[in-house]
Amino acid sequence: MLPNEAGEVNNPLRENIAWFLEAERRKRKLRHQHMAELFKTSPGQGLAYRTYIRTMRKRNNVTLRTVEQMAQALEVSIATLLVGGAAVEPWAHELTEKSIRARLAAIIDSERKRRKLVRYQMAELLGVSEITFTKLERASGNISVDTIAAVGEALGRDPATFLFQETDGQHQPA
Repeated sequence: MLPNEAGEVNNPLRENIAWFLEAERRKRKLRHQHMAELFKTSPGQGLAYRTYIRTMRKRNNVTLRTVEQMAQALEVSIATLLVGGAAVEPWAHELTEKSIRARLAAIIDSERKRRKLVRYQMAELLGVSEITFTKLERASGNISVDTIAAVGEALGRDPATFLFQETDGQHQPA
């Protein structure tokens, strides 16, 4: 996903994460500094204050691992952070970063086969390099929310919810 002239990226996942973090901050009546401290698991570990602020301002392409860390600290699911106010099935709230990567890989593989595309064609459709496509296909690496949103858009699906919808009659975590 490319930034516009103002340097902003139109990504509903970034919007949803920022919205949820701000709602939680207000609900807990915390200053930004104290909210950022929630994400520190031990001294020197966790999100830096700068990362938190950039995420709040929707200027940070956070990864799924970072989203998982935030979700754990706030005691919510990854799905809760990514979908905003959208309703998802209860099973979606049990997905981990690893199982979300696996679901994304399965969706990509299913779409590639349905469209009868070879791998490099699917990579082009998704707007990613072949190396990134291989990582997506193998459910490896640390996927960013911009990549997830771009995949959703390229497949004509809602970027915020497509990972949490039933596909091919299966809904259980991969």
